[in-house]
Amino acid sequence: MKTRKHKLLVGSFLALLIIVLTIGQVQITNERNFTLAKGETIPGLLLIMSQNAELEEGSSVEGPVIMFCCNLIVDGRVDGTVLLMSGNLMVESHADVDGDVKVMSGNLSQ
Repeated sequence: MKTRKHKLLVGSFLALLIIVLTIGQVQITNERNFTLAKGETIPGLLLIMSQNAELEEGSSVEGPVIMFCCNLIVDGRVDGTVLLMSGNLMVESHADVDGDVKVMSGNLSQ
């Protein structure tokens, strides 16, 4: 039963991702380590496929953040949901997330 629910959730996520990719402004990064520095802004969805990523204090994503694998630190502003698919997510004290914060298969620290 748990496997079936997990497959349904992953399938729903992938369908949503395809829809978002076709209608929205998207930045995709697959760098080994990604940092969105203070003062930098991403205008739309940020899709991260990397080992580690950090959204520094004073940075901004004007849409959701979706990350596949490994570690994500959020200390900036996100105007949407933060979703991590397998890994560790740390939401720091300066972070401002307007949407949900979700981790599928991993740890969440706030």
